[in-house]
Amino acid sequence: MRLRFSLYTIPVSLAALGLWAVIGGWYVTLVPANLSGPDNIGIVLSTFGACLFLADRLAYYWLKIDSWLILFKLWLWGLLFVFWGLVEWLGALSGANWLIFTAHWLAIAAIVLAAARFAWLRRRVPG
Repeated sequence: MRLRFSLYTIPVSLAALGLWAVIGGWYVTLVPANLSGPDNIGIVLSTFGACLFLADRLAYYWLKIDSWLILFKLWLWGLLFVFWGLVEWLGALSGANWLIFTAHWLAIAAIVLAAARFAWLRRRVPG
């Protein structure tokens, strides 16, 4: 096991933080005010993870940049944050918030599946 870090990790992470700020601004208006504690932490962690995943995959597809941070590639760190957010939210899920929970996780799944589908299509096209 090697500790790795690539210089491209910094701008890709900053792009993910910018995307997270924009999406977080939208979430403030969409999520009810009574949603707090573990529900909110789950949203924050999973949204940051999705932004990190998306920023890394876009940097890879457009610029052929591999971003490493310590032990894993940056996209894997993003998926770990998504998983952590899911675990936090599942522990506090109430029946009143199931619609928000479902919509949020369908959006996260769509981002991850779209990136996987794009990678699969890209691998099949010669060039």
